[in-house]
Amino acid sequence: MRMLDPDFVLDQDGRQRLTTRFGAGVEQWCAALPEMVELYRLRWHLELEKALSGNSSRVFVGRQHGKRGVVLKLTPDRAIAKEEAVALRAWAGTPHVVDLIDADLEAGALLLEKIEPGTKVSDEPEIPPASEVAELLTGLRETSKYDSGQLPTMAQGVESMFSRIGGLLSDPQVSPLVAARLLDAGYRKARELVGNGPQGLLHGDLHVSNILRAERSRGLVAIDPRPSVGDLTFDAIDWTLDRVTSIDEVHERIGRLGKLVPGLDPGRLWSWCQATTAALAILRLRRRPPDATTQLLLEIASNT
Repeated sequence: MRMLDPDFVLDQDGRQRLTTRFGAGVEQWCAALPEMVELYRLRWHLELEKALSGNSSRVFVGRQHGKRGVVLKLTPDRAIAKEEAVALRAWAGTPHVVDLIDADLEAGALLLEKIEPGTKVSDEPEIPPASEVAELLTGLRETSKYDSGQLPTMAQGVESMFSRIGGLLSDPQVSPLVAARLLDAGYRKARELVGNGPQGLLHGDLHVSNILRAERSRGLVAIDPRPSVGDLTFDAIDWTLDRVTSIDEVHERIGRLGKLVPGLDPGRLWSWCQATTAALAILRLRRRPPDATTQLLLEIASNT
């Protein structure tokens, strides 16, 4: 096999994103990455066609044995790979989650199926209908046995999320628009919610860029979980708020999901929206100027 171009394996943007996430200590892993990729190319009989960068991983898209479309995902954080593998194996019975084909968890390597056509829901002109999202959320609630001790709790995730986002309040793009009291109110509400409600395996990062469209018979498919164990309602937040234009529309979406997803409590979903909208507004302001969506998120947060 021809050796891969080092810039294909890890370009400067990918290296910078990993350094931002993990610090300068990730450089040793980056230096070893070409050898790792070559190892898995040979072990799993891969032809790699495209490389993508995430904040915590390097991803390669290609084919196995020249036929099946696959995704090779490598991360310097073994815990991320192990937790994702636990969740994907628990969801093996649902068509609405990407399949795990193989793994080398001690090295942080996952081999995943490639979803076809694989369009991100975030790139579609309209949000998917509630019926499709309800099928996805219901599928995420159908799990085989898994060891919950191998996953963090939702309470740990909430503490980490609000701590990280709280550090962004001083950003000059954020501070003129978001009062600390709004984030504090959301944090208090999230801590109240996290200790009760329907408990189970959460995707934990089900924003619309992590939902892909598969062939018609399969529907929507979730990728890139950040799994934990906690209130299942949490996974419905992002669709409920995606491209929403009014508080009335938020309640309409909640009402539709409440009728379609077994066990979903509309009141809890509204409470989770209230708890997280200040945090979502802060993250949005870090990426773009304030707009109507940001204003609506802050309006919902102010009613917490």
